[in-house]
Amino acid sequence: MKAWQEGFAAFAATLTATMLLASGGMLVAVSNQQMKVSVQIESITEKLSSLTESMKGLEGRVRNLEIKR
Repeated sequence: MKAWQEGFAAFAATLTATMLLASGGMLVAVSNQQMKVSVQIESITEKLSSLTESMKGLEGRVRNLEIKR
């Protein structure tokens, strides 16, 4: 191989390795974002569950007030 061909092959190998590392980093970033979204959804679900329980309690109180009237 000529020197320029060896240089180009080395450059191509370096570029390929860099692209693979970058894509791996992007996959990790996407995975982290998915985990954050998952945690946020879980938190929202817990809050909605708590709100639902509170609404049931209020519904019972309203019924008791209506019965007392």
